[in-house]
Amino acid sequence: MTAITTPVQTGEHIRIPAWTWAVVAIAFLAAYVMLQENGLVMSNWMAVHEFFHDGRHVLGFPCH
Repeated sequence: MTAITTPVQTGEHIRIPAWTWAVVAIAFLAAYVMLQENGLVMSNWMAVHEFFHDGRHVLGFPCH
């Protein structure tokens, strides 16, 4: 039989530097812009656009 155990609480919090939250926010914003971008902003950067365009199809975002 398998014993069910509960995790021991040490009371210590994981410290995450403030700059990492900024990096995560910028990354999410960039991903959002790229997922919504249809060539208006980055019309000359088609390889990146096509990469994210295919990603929209994989994630189920409507695009066309």
